[in-house]
Amino acid sequence: MVSRIIGMFRRKSDDLDCKDVKELSSDYIDGDLEETKASQLSRHLSWCAPCNAFVNTLRATIELLRATPKREPPDGFRDRIREKLRKDDD
Repeated sequence: MVSRIIGMFRRKSDDLDCKDVKELSSDYIDGDLEETKASQLSRHLSWCAPCNAFVNTLRATIELLRATPKREPPDGFRDRIREKLRKDDD
């Protein structure tokens, strides 16, 4: 039992760390990760509760945003944004 617990905390050279998981989580949720990386990320999530919570929260947020009705911006909004961007570039 002790060796199993110790093994959970020992990283292998190809294991992802928490920073990697956060960087790759969006692609993981979208199914856009190569199989090896997705497998590594899944393995990390199987024992890392904070990363598991992060990915589940991100997944729920994405689902809520996708369910939000799409609305057209007010007249002139895009033009104002483009003008603001042009001024910031100067």
